[in-house]
Amino acid sequence: MDLFVNKERGNPGFSKALGAAIVVAMLVIAGLIYFIFTLPTPKEEKAEILQDAVTEGMPEFEEYTRDLVITNDARRMQEARTGLGDVVMKLSARIRNAGDRTLTGLEVSVGMVDTKNELIKDKKVLFVPKHYPKLEPGEEIDVSVSIAGFSSDDDRANARWKVTAIKFEEK
Repeated sequence: MDLFVNKERGNPGFSKALGAAIVVAMLVIAGLIYFIFTLPTPKEEKAEILQDAVTEGMPEFEEYTRDLVITNDARRMQEARTGLGDVVMKLSARIRNAGDRTLTGLEVSVGMVDTKNELIKDKKVLFVPKHYPKLEPGEEIDVSVSIAGFSSDDDRANARWKVTAIKFEEK
């Protein structure tokens, strides 16, 4: 019995296995932090997607936007109030590519206008390729956008959909 009671023990403190586990955990956490900080921001990602896109102000922009038909769906327009009293508008539309080229990038400015047709609030949304990979010739897609931050006193008359950037598939 004395053999069990008087047996010398090793250092009860820090063990080598515990130290190795802590070092490995710290390396994994450092790797994750490095990975997260090297990811591109949404703004950088959007700029990369729309690189070489035809945007507003370019001479050929008007010609290309004639081939895009955006039909506002007023029946699916919804209004919701938040707990803070703000109003969120959910706007829906159908976008049709009436042209003969496949779209690989499509940015649309969606907003609400008042009865004087003045813009109250808008939001730019990258539908292709963020929500849909491509928009083939003759293809239609149903889209919806939520825009927050309206007050209950705002004169919200209608939704406005406006193409701001188009990128075509390279041949």
